[in-house]
Amino acid sequence: MNKVTKSMSSLNSEDHLGLISLSVMYLTVMLGSLLGPVCGRLFGHKSIILGTFVMHLCYTCSNFVPGWSTLLPTSALLGLCAGNMFMSQGVYIAAASRSYIQLKGLPASRLYSAMSLFNGVFYSCFSATQITGNLVSSLILFTAEYNQTLLGDNVCGAQVCADFDGGKDFDKPQEGVIHLLFSCYAACGVLGILVLAVGLPRLSNFSKDMKSEPFLQIVNTHLGGCLSMLFNPKLFILIPSIMAQAILNMLMYTGYTEAFVTCTVGVQWVGYCMVALGVTSSLTALLVSTSARFTGRILQFSVSMGLDIATAVIMLIWVPDYQTSPMVLLILPLIAGLSQGIIQPQQQALLGDVFTREELPSACAAFIGVKCLAFSVYLCLSSTACLYDGLILALGLYAPGVVGYAYTEIRERRRDKDKGEI
Repeated sequence: MNKVTKSMSSLNSEDHLGLISLSVMYLTVMLGSLLGPVCGRLFGHKSIILGTFVMHLCYTCSNFVPGWSTLLPTSALLGLCAGNMFMSQGVYIAAASRSYIQLKGLPASRLYSAMSLFNGVFYSCFSATQITGNLVSSLILFTAEYNQTLLGDNVCGAQVCADFDGGKDFDKPQEGVIHLLFSCYAACGVLGILVLAVGLPRLSNFSKDMKSEPFLQIVNTHLGGCLSMLFNPKLFILIPSIMAQAILNMLMYTGYTEAFVTCTVGVQWVGYCMVALGVTSSLTALLVSTSARFTGRILQFSVSMGLDIATAVIMLIWVPDYQTSPMVLLILPLIAGLSQGIIQPQQQALLGDVFTREELPSACAAFIGVKCLAFSVYLCLSSTACLYDGLILALGLYAPGVVGYAYTEIRERRRDKDKGEI
């Protein structure tokens, strides 16, 4: 699932089909996330995750005959399902964290450290899938033959623009190699569906009395709660930092892989760069989640934001060419992996700390909606403008984002202090 979406910009680059299909997907993810609490109430969170896996299998199979009539409909349907799934996985992690502190007899004040631990373990495993998925991709793509002379005249880096057709030529792998690659991904999808159906338990506290409320009442309650959450001051002030981080993530997965890696050394090296990112983000997420209790949240967020800003600045000023060593191209994914390994579990843990249990499903859904809006904005921008435009947009969002996060921490510390005095 991870690797298929991250291959779109390189394997389906004609007429920006890959980027546009991703943009459609994330726009519908945003819509699906708004409906997430409603669907979770009606169908249950396990059913949502299982349905999304099935839909992703359909999306993978559509890449055997990529075109506007196959990729766009499956992208839209997958986005609707995935928006619900991301909300459901957040609810599962929160439920596991609360069960853990109850089982251990820990005080409620330890909820943040438990949330940090469980989110870290989850995102460590989630990031590890980039290692396996990208290794499979690179090993298969390296079996193809490429015309490396096409890379000599490329103009690469942040100055690559959507309408500059002569600046990013590369030789795509043969059709048979691409079909073998997606066959492996489809087989993994089938295995994932079977494991999920058998191994994931249902959340009983979310399934009770599921049908006791009228449908319209459920829609009004949960959809209204999700929409109002977007304007909740506690989430609204975090939106710039969420969007900045999301844009830089998508920029690394699509813009960097196309304008820095594929443009200079060929598409066959994209997988290895993403393996480097996956290794560092997986190990970092596990390490940071276990140390959050000792280091504190502020230090971790500060380091992650600093790494993001440094990565964006380097991409703005660095101009690689066909003589650039592939090993050098691994450095920025390593830095980005450190940042993602810190910020992804800590953002979810922050939501669990800021919002109540009743507010959390709507907060998770709104959080995913904001991220997907950022993804879509960047993808639409990248299909019409230059890579540096996306970098400048991300840096511009980080300015109010840092202020908003700092205010959130001050407010939470005051709240904890008031509770202590009571």
